[in-house]
Amino acid sequence: MKYLLGLALLASTVASAASLSIYPYDGAKFVPGQRFDLRIEAENVQELKDAAVTLDGRPVEGLVRTTSKPTSAEWTLRSQSLPTGLHELKVRYTDANGEVTKTARWYVVPVVAPRAKNVILFIGDGLGWNTVNAARLVAHPYNPANGNATGQLAMMSDLSGMATVTTSSYDSAMADSANTASSIATGQKIQVNALNVYPDNTADSLDNPRVETITAMVKRSMGKSIGIVSSAFGVDATPAAFASYTRRRGDYQAIADQYFKGDVQPDVLLIGGSRDFIPSTAPGSRRKDATDWITDSQKQGYTFVSSRTELNAAGGNKLFGLFNIDNIPSYLDRAQYQTPEALGDFKDMPYLWDSTKKAVETLEKNPNGFFLMVEAGMVDKYEHPLDWQRAIWDVLELDKAVEWAKTYAKSHPDTLVLVTADHAHSLSVYGTYDAAKGPGKREAVGVYEAAGFPTYGDKRDANGLPLPETSRTYAVGFAAVPDYCETYLGRRVFLDPTVSNGQTGAAAGFLPNPKLCQEGAVTRTGNLPPSANQGVHTADPLPLFAFGPGSENFFGMMDQTDLFFSMARALGLDATRTR
Repeated sequence: MKYLLGLALLASTVASAASLSIYPYDGAKFVPGQRFDLRIEAENVQELKDAAVTLDGRPVEGLVRTTSKPTSAEWTLRSQSLPTGLHELKVRYTDANGEVTKTARWYVVPVVAPRAKNVILFIGDGLGWNTVNAARLVAHPYNPANGNATGQLAMMSDLSGMATVTTSSYDSAMADSANTASSIATGQKIQVNALNVYPDNTADSLDNPRVETITAMVKRSMGKSIGIVSSAFGVDATPAAFASYTRRRGDYQAIADQYFKGDVQPDVLLIGGSRDFIPSTAPGSRRKDATDWITDSQKQGYTFVSSRTELNAAGGNKLFGLFNIDNIPSYLDRAQYQTPEALGDFKDMPYLWDSTKKAVETLEKNPNGFFLMVEAGMVDKYEHPLDWQRAIWDVLELDKAVEWAKTYAKSHPDTLVLVTADHAHSLSVYGTYDAAKGPGKREAVGVYEAAGFPTYGDKRDANGLPLPETSRTYAVGFAAVPDYCETYLGRRVFLDPTVSNGQTGAAAGFLPNPKLCQEGAVTRTGNLPPSANQGVHTADPLPLFAFGPGSENFFGMMDQTDLFFSMARALGLDATRTR
């Protein structure tokens, strides 16, 4: 980095205390060559002068100064990187209130020899420990003869590494999918609702200082292919975290464009949410322009597919798939219920294991290897409205994709397979439920010895997964809830357990859905604010399961940012290299 800074006089009539911010923040870590934008912001300054910025004792050159308002000054230096070791940035200036100083210390981790050539990273959105355990209980019921387990999820068996992962945001103890997935992608603490950027004091959500993702680095410095698979709409937070940069995760159009014009440009992109990739004139589009990425992607060499049949038959080195106008519906809706309300015009959507298999078959053609992120995005989408059955069966769908990946890794021993989550929900299994007594009967809940054993597995579907309808189910609840109606049982057609009260503004709120209540559900008073209509994320810890070379880097208690550095260590990532 080159260093020099000259600052001019800045007048102000505001007599507030001066503040000074530096990004990257103090304590940030990087891998060698990882690019970031340096941003310095001085707020509430009066007659600013005698400013100096040094890095490791040397003056900084090249900083570009802006003034967003009369009482501020900002300096930005894009696309910087640092060598291995500890570095210290010092900022000092004086104004009418005296001297202001601030220091940020950054550490760049050393490079190690690579252990893995490929990484397959599975992220179950909302897959906290309790959620994955609920899926285990459903898929592998206990033997009623002796209480022993009858099996184990693929993601939990034959482990070569395992950890418990904690989450937090740059600006909050609580987290959302955008900043948590960004922590996995960059190794940084990120603000809630932001994707791979630091804060700044401008209104433009696309000009924030950026920090480079692992996907961008392994493509740039190692020549690896990149794949992104998700059952959610494709510009949603988790997939977007591996290919885009914005302060506002709702910049859907910009995120879609960055997939094809950004620094990652994944070689495989298999997702829902075609509404963000089709021109504004097309039915269902939410774009504001005439861009048609279905057509334009093919000009860039992508093979485009829109169904499971087309996906399984596709070839080529670059693949783009859109399988629904919005989110891909739950496994239960695609494989078992198949109701018109859920499927609409999309009757041939792939399963997550189909997309995982095809993505790997496409990416492995690159002799330099690949990085594939696969998200089971709908686990979270159904935990929010408290539909635990749809959420859990989507975990079981994810587990079959993991099972395939582990089999692949056995014949490709240079492949690291990871399974983790971005954040947790407040789901908990606390008893069993006698379904014969109908929906919403509190006396049908069994606890302790009265619980007995559920009867999942008596019947299974064509993919080998249990049917949700059974005589004795689990009693599952949530801790962070709005007012809602509890049936304890699943539904063939999804119906949100809350309903708007018809008010607007400050009086807006949500009440239990009367249709569910009329069917015999238990009315529950929630513990969230009256305006809440869904359950929310929690700070509960997350599981991480690791298989293959480099999995020894994943153990014990880990902060979510550590996952990035452990993946980089497994790959021997040195982003100072050029191909």
